[in-house]
Amino acid sequence: MVNIRITSPLKIFLVSFLAMTIAMATLAYATYQACYDILAKDLGLRAQFSAQVAASLIEVDQELVNQMKQLDILSSRNHVAAMEFKRKMAPLLKHSDIKYIYVETKLSGSEIRYFVSPEEEKLYAQPPGTPMEYFYVLTSEDESGYRNRDRYDVANPLRERAYVERVPTYGLDTNNRWGSVITGYQPLFDHNNQFIGLLGVDIALHQFDRSVWYVKNIVIMSFGIIVLLGGIILFFASKILSKPLYMDELTKLFNREYMKIRLESEIRRARRNKLPLSFLMLDLDYFKSINDCFGHQTGDLILKKISELICVSLREEDLAFRYGGEEIAILLPETGLYEAKIVAERLRQVIETNSLYVNHYEEPIHVTISIGLAELAAKDTQETLIKKADDALYLAKKKGRNCYQCIEESGKNLSPE
Repeated sequence: MVNIRITSPLKIFLVSFLAMTIAMATLAYATYQACYDILAKDLGLRAQFSAQVAASLIEVDQELVNQMKQLDILSSRNHVAAMEFKRKMAPLLKHSDIKYIYVETKLSGSEIRYFVSPEEEKLYAQPPGTPMEYFYVLTSEDESGYRNRDRYDVANPLRERAYVERVPTYGLDTNNRWGSVITGYQPLFDHNNQFIGLLGVDIALHQFDRSVWYVKNIVIMSFGIIVLLGGIILFFASKILSKPLYMDELTKLFNREYMKIRLESEIRRARRNKLPLSFLMLDLDYFKSINDCFGHQTGDLILKKISELICVSLREEDLAFRYGGEEIAILLPETGLYEAKIVAERLRQVIETNSLYVNHYEEPIHVTISIGLAELAAKDTQETLIKKADDALYLAKKKGRNCYQCIEESGKNLSPE
């Protein structure tokens, strides 16, 4: 099981960013699907409305249907009713995206044709024996290249529903000789209110596909921009909001738990890039006496002021941690032992020369610190590096405090120059 440290701002950011990305992806998909449905409905209603308009312009009766069934393609194409139908439908075809307009009727059982030849199977993409149930009485299509059998079509769910319900309807029609289209159907009745068939209007999907393509790209671009901006906001928010999780409440320094995380990370970085790394351990001299003489509240205020002085004396990339009690640890990335000594001496002098005024005491309180230094060696782990700095701090206390000491990898004491 992966051990996720919630004190790490990066982990907090990654979890938040993943949750936001999933939520935004879900919203983007829902938005795309909603737009897709709206566009499909809009195009379908246009096809249905166009079918109603076209149906109002013509009159078809059962006698004409029976007559057209007896004609071949050539004769049907030159029939007066067919010519008149094409003439009336021309304005609709010219001023809209309509591809075909046609009148069809369902054949009776004895009139149904069947696919029987390989040529027909190839033409209609249907196996032999498939019933050809619907006859095209009138059509705006140019039929000069068709055979007589091409005036029939096979069943599909949309057409079946239109014949059963006999009300204006629309839908995606994929099972016809014209390919994928949005089809609108209007039922046709003669002057005796007898159902004759349907008037169909086919709108090619290229316009719909183009609109969907635009919507898809807009959604994807919007999703990318929102995720990018949201990621930037989350990154900074996670750093701000996660600070209380890895910050000491009193001193406002990083806490010991976060020290372990950063120290491990900086050790890996130093070894990967072959960079120096130094670690300091500080302790306030005779801090127990301060607590005994002035009280623990005063001791807390002094510890807080010392922490502030340490922070302003370090580089931006240096990190200070409250190790425990009055002990403070400092991590110096890309810093060798020689530079670490300079930092240690500067901190010692800053603390020694600053007069601390707290509470109602008129006289300042003077505080000094002892410092232990350690530089990362080849075989060092996080624990051994901390121990080296702690041992050096112990030596500094033995030598009278208010100084810094360091220990070589061999264990030899290195006194300040």
